[in-house]
Amino acid sequence: MQKTRKMILFCTLALSMILTLSAGHVEARQSPTVITMWHIAVESDSFYSVLPPAIERFNATHTDVQIEAQAIQNDAFKTQIQVAIAAGEQPDIFMTWGGGLLQSYVEGGVVRDIPELDTDLGANFIPGGFGPSTFDGKHYAVPANLAGVFLYYNKDLFEQFDLSAPATWDELISSCETFSENGIIPIALGNVNRWTGSFWFMNLVLRSGGPEPFMNAFNRVDGASFTDPAFVEAGTKIQEAVEAGCFGEGFNGVDYPDEQLLFGTGLAAMELQGDWNYAGLLNIDEEIAENSVDVVPFPLLDSEMGDPNALVGGTGQAFAISADAPAEANVALIELLGSEEFGLSVAENGFIPALKGFDQNIEVPIVQKMASLLSQASFVQLAYDQFLPPELAQVHLDTTQQLFGLSTSPEDAAAETEAAAVEILGAE
Repeated sequence: MQKTRKMILFCTLALSMILTLSAGHVEARQSPTVITMWHIAVESDSFYSVLPPAIERFNATHTDVQIEAQAIQNDAFKTQIQVAIAAGEQPDIFMTWGGGLLQSYVEGGVVRDIPELDTDLGANFIPGGFGPSTFDGKHYAVPANLAGVFLYYNKDLFEQFDLSAPATWDELISSCETFSENGIIPIALGNVNRWTGSFWFMNLVLRSGGPEPFMNAFNRVDGASFTDPAFVEAGTKIQEAVEAGCFGEGFNGVDYPDEQLLFGTGLAAMELQGDWNYAGLLNIDEEIAENSVDVVPFPLLDSEMGDPNALVGGTGQAFAISADAPAEANVALIELLGSEEFGLSVAENGFIPALKGFDQNIEVPIVQKMASLLSQASFVQLAYDQFLPPELAQVHLDTTQQLFGLSTSPEDAAAETEAAAVEILGAE
């Protein structure tokens, strides 16, 4: 009898252990892998209507993987991500514009490549969308949308004063003078953020000298430097526009949302911004945005060396993956940004899709026009502050803001940038 009781006790204990272990395995299977993500699609951002809903759809249709996202305002994000990376506390997935900053993360082992983009999983993306985040043949980010920078103008204001959209720099300056004389801000500019002023500088370099001056100066080849005449000419034109009153008063202390507000309410006649800007204009005043706003490429200069078909642009938003992220992050990110629902959402919300075939779903004529101009561009220049190493990018942004403030000369700004380039990039 005692032997029987021992056997029953043993079996009970064994069964209890089996049930406990089985419950643990079930619980483990039911606990999803959590992938953290930082992005800039806050509620006031024009991409808010696209990305957060996509994340919600992904989480609703997956039990094994969940994306835990945090939205951070654009300029704050740029600081916070660098602080997090310096502390080794970056999220699993984070937004990037590619270029030199991302390359520094690649070289520092912060992010990993995404080989799945070279398989069928990446076949639906437009190849050009990988350009700003591809180094040594490896892809380090998944693009969400493509981007281009254009000169927005208010058709009603131009018609009111019998003006045509400026096709040349001289026409732009003449338009500025007319608007200033009539109490209208010619061009909305919020240059406290500095990247807004950089759009002017980059476009002027392209129109003055084409892509070669910047690329050669960056690569330190053919005796090129950041004192090339194209850079000096860009600074000179910026100061010509400032002195002509093109940007109104106090623009170096105005931020981008207020720039957008000035143009979106019809208080300013022009604005140089990316295609993403249009979604924000719709939120400010839908009637003005739909009926009064149009875009043209950046005006031409009287320069034989310039490229009239070059644009500033690249990827609007893209996402990199931390080297320490869960293995599931690669496929999850591609699925999030590569789905049919996401491509449709990008197009229908007024952005240029990074996925093939969805540009036909762009319903807004002005966005169709921007997508067409971008597709026809002979060259697309990634923003300097993203292309250049972070330290050199800051010098570029600072000197450009000083050019707008008339606190430095074009020659001195070029010399300061070159001196930093020699220190950071090296001599030829």
